[in-house]
Amino acid sequence: MEPEGILQLSRIRAYPLKGAAGFDLEEAEVDSLGIRWDRRWMLVEPDGGFVSQRNHPRLALIRVAPLEEPGCFRMDAPGMEPLELSPELPLGEWIEATLHRDRLTVPRVFPGAGAWFARFLEAPCELVFIPDEVRRPVDTAFAPGHRVGFADGYPVLLATEESLSDLNRRAGRDFSMLRFRPNLVVKGGDPWEEDGWRGLEVGGARLDLVKPCARCSVTMVDPASGAAGEGPLRAMAAFRRWEGKTYFGQNAVFSRRGSFRVGDIVRIVERGEPRPPLLY
Repeated sequence: MEPEGILQLSRIRAYPLKGAAGFDLEEAEVDSLGIRWDRRWMLVEPDGGFVSQRNHPRLALIRVAPLEEPGCFRMDAPGMEPLELSPELPLGEWIEATLHRDRLTVPRVFPGAGAWFARFLEAPCELVFIPDEVRRPVDTAFAPGHRVGFADGYPVLLATEESLSDLNRRAGRDFSMLRFRPNLVVKGGDPWEEDGWRGLEVGGARLDLVKPCARCSVTMVDPASGAAGEGPLRAMAAFRRWEGKTYFGQNAVFSRRGSFRVGDIVRIVERGEPRPPLLY
């Protein structure tokens, strides 16, 4: 089924280190974990629990930039010398990490990397990496057979420019899309139209939207300053609340790999009842 209007992919964004700032891409390819190199590194506390902007909002100040070599990135943070990350860095012992309800065993990256982040966050932590051989499945109730890296639950988060504009209009504020940390941003539709999308094609890839994204206190962190304060949750609760949670964006998986770029036409190939079931 063809869309009523022209939808375009307006932004692609990757977050190699979970919780840190991301960067925009002009084009992207898909691997077994989603957008290549997205959320392949993560910080963990001494007990193995993952480090998040929920408890360390200064994570937002760690800037990540891709280097010329694929899979290599430069980390910058205020008052710190730059640090380079690469999948070729030596890995240490495998430790147990906890990410929400999932427990998985992953290798530590060489000790100096963890020390760099611990100094900046002023809290003990270790840096871990998820190699290809580690299989962390998504919730089989929504997307059986798919896997994910260190993203919260699904490989891709999609949002639309029109929904953000409607939220900002209702809130009387100008919240940045970066508060919501999507991988893909689409423009050209109606506000909240994505609630009813089930399947999309963009470039050579097929994207299945499997679950609306419930939002947490990370949206309260200003991505520019790293300071926690008033965010969009209160405004969204007035019209985007369902079963005790507040929603923005759609979680998705790739059912067909491929490449795509900013400006590509997005085709709706499957629709369903709105999720969450909210009508405007």
